[in-house]
Amino acid sequence: MTAPAPLLEVKNLTITFPTPGGTVTVVDDLSFAIRDNATLGVVGESGSGKSMTSLAVMGLLPPGGRATGSVLLDGEELLGRSERELRRIRGERVGMVFQDPLSSLNPYYTVGLQIEEAYRAHRGGSRRAARAVVVEALERVRITDPARRADHYPHQFSGGMRQRIMIAMALCLEPRVLIADEPTTALDVTVQAQILDLLRDLQAQTGMAMLFITHDLAVVSQVAQEVLVMRNGSMVEHGSAEQIFSRPREAYTRVLLDAVPRIDDPFGDLRRVSA
Repeated sequence: MTAPAPLLEVKNLTITFPTPGGTVTVVDDLSFAIRDNATLGVVGESGSGKSMTSLAVMGLLPPGGRATGSVLLDGEELLGRSERELRRIRGERVGMVFQDPLSSLNPYYTVGLQIEEAYRAHRGGSRRAARAVVVEALERVRITDPARRADHYPHQFSGGMRQRIMIAMALCLEPRVLIADEPTTALDVTVQAQILDLLRDLQAQTGMAMLFITHDLAVVSQVAQEVLVMRNGSMVEHGSAEQIFSRPREAYTRVLLDAVPRIDDPFGDLRRVSA
């Protein structure tokens, strides 16, 4: 039986930036694929190229950034698309959740209005119809009394609740792919677990593919079926989560795993990742 085609496929992605000292490559010849209802976890140190990869997929590279290679969504090439075309794809077909929800939300508008505007920008319709979508979206991410809370401002929510709001905004258009860029980094362990549980449930309900970016191997072990390890812009190792965590092939991956605190060895030696 032929395996289904990947929903998102990245081939030989290279990202460069011009500098006074010459061109700098921040992602070098990276390839991966994700299918429906599957999660790929991308892990690595700060500066490894994880977030730049996600921004290239969304067509959101900072000024001067240049991406070459191929980014296919349902077989359609995204690289080289105009900004107008990409605006239709963002949100509608690929959603994104960023690390810091407070900086992503406008403090001057209620959260309901912000989700409503994101929805109507793509789907149009009346404000009443959009309001119903907003309330349903907030309910799906387990915010109690969603009709009332929709009229509250970002500062009236905790960090975990703000992240739920960003997930609601990203999923209100039912995208096929969700990119989650360090969505639990600023949260305490209990809230982190709640957000991961929520993402797993939403994926089971919608069948979306998920690209989950993090520096935390303990987190990625809870959500991803496949793991891609990056360092200095390049792929170090790529395999099933079971293989990566139980039988890592590369020394760098083993060092990252050794750096994860263990409850059965609280006084183990700290290990340094060599340059």
